[in-house]
Amino acid sequence: MAKREEIENLIRTKLNIENLDYNATLTTYGLDSLDVVEFVLEIEDTYGVTFESEETKDLKTVGNLVDLIEKKISK
Repeated sequence: MAKREEIENLIRTKLNIENLDYNATLTTYGLDSLDVVEFVLEIEDTYGVTFESEETKDLKTVGNLVDLIEKKISK
């Protein structure tokens, strides 16, 4: 499975949804800033990467989140 597919599946599982809308805001799916931080910590543990707070503070959409995670774990 491609990393992007893994990330999408992880997000779908976390949000308990079937289809991701990349343009939807994270709050649309009920994620507040604390939820995003917790999710990012899960990603760090799962993939052994570290996100800087500057990288995550401006996350607004599902697409932003997927792109950031993919960029980090592809290094």
